[in-house]
Amino acid sequence: MHSPVLLRPSKTMRQSPTVTKNCPARRRLCLALLLLTPFLLPAQATDSLLQLLAVEKTDTQRVNLFNELAWELKFDAPDSARNFLDSALNLARQTGFKKGEGDALNYRGVLEDIHGRPDSTIYYFHQALDIRRSLGDSAGVASLYNNLGNVEEYRGEYIRALNYYQNSLRIREELGDSLRVARLYYNISILYESMGLYSEALDNIFKYLELIPLLPHEEEDLANAYIVIGNIKMELDRFSEAKNYYLKALRIYRKANSSRELADALNNLGNAEDAQADSLYETQHLPEALALSLQALERYREALQIRQQLEDEEGAAELYNNMGLTYKNLGSYLIKAGEKDEAFAKWDTALLFFRPALETWTAYDNKKGIMMVCNGLGDVHRRQGQLDSALYYVQQYLDIAKEIEDPKFQQNAYKDLGRIYYLRGEYKKAYDYRRKYDQLKYQRLSEKKIRDNERREILYGDRLKQYEIERQKQELQLQQERARRMFITFIGGALILLLIIGLLVNRYRMKVRTNRQLAEKNAIIERERQRSEKLLLNILPEEVAQELKETGRTRARSYKEVTVLFTDFKSFTTVAEQLSPEELVAMLDECFSAFDEITERLGIEKIKTLGDAYMCAAGLPEPIPDHAKRAVQAGLAMRDFMLAFAERRKKQNLPVFEIRIGIHTGPVVAGVVGHKKFAYDIWGDAVNLAARMESSGQAGKVNISHSTWLLVKDHFKCTYRGEVEAKNKGRQKMYFVER
Repeated sequence: MHSPVLLRPSKTMRQSPTVTKNCPARRRLCLALLLLTPFLLPAQATDSLLQLLAVEKTDTQRVNLFNELAWELKFDAPDSARNFLDSALNLARQTGFKKGEGDALNYRGVLEDIHGRPDSTIYYFHQALDIRRSLGDSAGVASLYNNLGNVEEYRGEYIRALNYYQNSLRIREELGDSLRVARLYYNISILYESMGLYSEALDNIFKYLELIPLLPHEEEDLANAYIVIGNIKMELDRFSEAKNYYLKALRIYRKANSSRELADALNNLGNAEDAQADSLYETQHLPEALALSLQALERYREALQIRQQLEDEEGAAELYNNMGLTYKNLGSYLIKAGEKDEAFAKWDTALLFFRPALETWTAYDNKKGIMMVCNGLGDVHRRQGQLDSALYYVQQYLDIAKEIEDPKFQQNAYKDLGRIYYLRGEYKKAYDYRRKYDQLKYQRLSEKKIRDNERREILYGDRLKQYEIERQKQELQLQQERARRMFITFIGGALILLLIIGLLVNRYRMKVRTNRQLAEKNAIIERERQRSEKLLLNILPEEVAQELKETGRTRARSYKEVTVLFTDFKSFTTVAEQLSPEELVAMLDECFSAFDEITERLGIEKIKTLGDAYMCAAGLPEPIPDHAKRAVQAGLAMRDFMLAFAERRKKQNLPVFEIRIGIHTGPVVAGVVGHKKFAYDIWGDAVNLAARMESSGQAGKVNISHSTWLLVKDHFKCTYRGEVEAKNKGRQKMYFVER
């Protein structure tokens, strides 16, 4: 199956103003939005603003004019735009015009993003964010969170992007801004698709669909949503469903006469039909496969005609490449059907389409495009038996794949080189490349599994803990409400008693009785308050809980050096299969309760449990000088407990767990995740390395890193293991702690 160019609709967010995910699409989007507001050509708008600037006297308005001039020039004259923004910033700071300063910084972030400077973009957006926070500008803060999410998503920092989008979404929901809430669901959906979390992507795009009636361009927004759903279905290999959604979008774009979007939808529809044909070919349904491929070519031809009318050369190159791939596949189908002459004719046609794609992408220095078309050229020449030409093109795209660090195409190139050398009779080289292909394939599968697990752990690993936090919060609220009612009841009773006392002769005795009741009620209230306080401290560290109670929020903190400990049970799945769910939970509870007692005794902060894994950290939330020593003591205590625990179970002929323990020391960031379901967590490379120490260790052993060993070598007997390969971290010095 080939890899067609799949086109996605652009992010549609410009919230005073907002950057988008896709560089070429970003320019189109911003221009389109500009045309919606001033109704002036860029040159006319710039001249008008300069005339206003020449006569304007007030500093505030001059700052605004500098900002607007920069916005008009952001594409075609970036240096002039930067100069205007510098003038706006200087004047705004001199006059204390905070709003104008925040706007200038936000505009500067957009400008730097347009011209491919993501680090500068993030720097200016964060400065603008601080100012808008100080002004209490909730809508402006939400816009900047959205902008930062766009930039981080484009950089591939998906977790950061998701955090920014969710912060923006929370504020927009609080403001009741349904329009931008809908847009954020759209952005989050595309982000989840990029992360490979297709169920979550569909959930968010359907939420977006529910809010589409609130959007200004309802029909086109609906079409964009259909494109996103179609793309997700393509990723899931549900080509028929994808095709149906692309067709829905296609009808809307035709009706709206949206040329560029129509071309995108036609291209994606062609991809769906060609992918469907490829799957039919694999199941020997050749007539249906041929019909679908021919239909895909018609879609590509119509899209190509539109691209040429728009003078979109790179868009046309994408379609030339896709058509070449389809003709290549048609040739393969015909060979299978025994029509050799027709097959070679189709392959010759494929070469005719690949060549203009290669010329365009070479002219634009589009390395990814060159790599894709060389892949297609190599495939066709190999099928035609032109092995020298095939070898040339495969080597070309392998070199580019290594240069741009694209492991998927590197793997594909190794496979193609193995085939070519086999056909040339050079079996040693064929074997070597096949071995490289297998090695990279399994490496990529392993890395993909790690990435998927890490992402799902980040998103869902703490779900049970969050449920418990929510339950405890609800219980806390119920207790507080109960105490409040009791207090109100008490006050009411006291008032009634006072009235009765005024009517009774024995006023003194009644007063004594009332005071005694008051003391009892106060004791009940105090007990309930202490219980509520204890519940909160079970969820969060004391310092974090205090900050949350006083300010309603917590700030993330950086720690230069803490020691992180991970545990995991070897062959957990095998042992779990021998136990009932109740027995498994009871066994885990006994182990983790013992670990909790150990960490509490040694002053170590428990972070979380993930299935059968336990994570804690020494040296936070308040730094302590002997954090490494305490963490190692905890690791040894956990190991000893598990040895005794296993011995008891063996005597009863019950399954046992064997524990691996890993420890590493380094910098982390710690803070509270979420706004409704609180969870204290830590992030950083030190966390990943601690996990690698655990996974690279041995059952019944405490495995520590070199940085931890340097801090504890005078306190414990350690055995140097040498440099051990750690997944995705290279070779690391490791030590077993004996005592």
